[in-house]
Amino acid sequence: MEENILKKTGIAVIKGEVISIIINTVGLIFLAVIMTYSTVTEFAIPTLVIIINTLSILIGSSIATIKLQKSGILNGILIGVIYMVIYFLISLIMGNINTLNFKLILLVILGIVAGGVGGIIGVNINKK
Repeated sequence: MEENILKKTGIAVIKGEVISIIINTVGLIFLAVIMTYSTVTEFAIPTLVIIINTLSILIGSSIATIKLQKSGILNGILIGVIYMVIYFLISLIMGNINTLNFKLILLVILGIVAGGVGGIIGVNINKK
C-alpha cells in the first residue's frame, strides 16, 4: 500500500515537472515573438520571465496533483523546488546567473509558493 502511494506521488511530481517545463518553454517562445514584433523594453524581460516561470509552476503543480487525494501542498512545493533546482542548474551551465540578487530570490520564493498553491488547487479540484 505504501509503495503504491509513493509511486503515485512520484509520477505526479514528474508529471508536474514536465508540464511546467513545457508551459515555460511555450511561454518564453511566445515572449520572444512578442518582443520581436513589439516595443517591449529590455527592462521588462526579467519581470516577464518571473511571471512565466511562476505561472508554469502553478499550472504544472495544479494539474499534477489533481489525482492525488492528500498532501497537495507538500507535493506542489516539491514540484516548485525541483523546478527551481533544474532552472538554476541550467542557468549556471549557460552562464546566466552570476550574482545573487533580489529578482533571483523573488523567483525562488514565488516558484516555491506557486508550487504549494498549485498543489492545494489541484487536490481541491479533485474533491469536487
